[in-house]
Amino acid sequence: MNWEKTGTRINANGERIVTYEFMDMKIQSRRMMIPHANRSGGWLHTSYFLIWPDGYEEEFRTLRDAKAKGEEEILKR
Repeated sequence: MNWEKTGTRINANGERIVTYEFMDMKIQSRRMMIPHANRSGGWLHTSYFLIWPDGYEEEFRTLRDAKAKGEEEILKR
């Protein structure tokens, strides 16, 4: 199954959201700035969110896992 990259939004602090779509399912790759606990600055962390047609979101650690779950649900229909 071929997920199409449909959008990218990049913020000045390095945060980024990339959206992929296949049929009525979406996946967003969200790279977010996590502040350090005891000093200034932070580090970037990426999570992948499978977004169902009704707006429900499920978080995954890898894009591969998010795609696999989305494709599994599409095949069930």
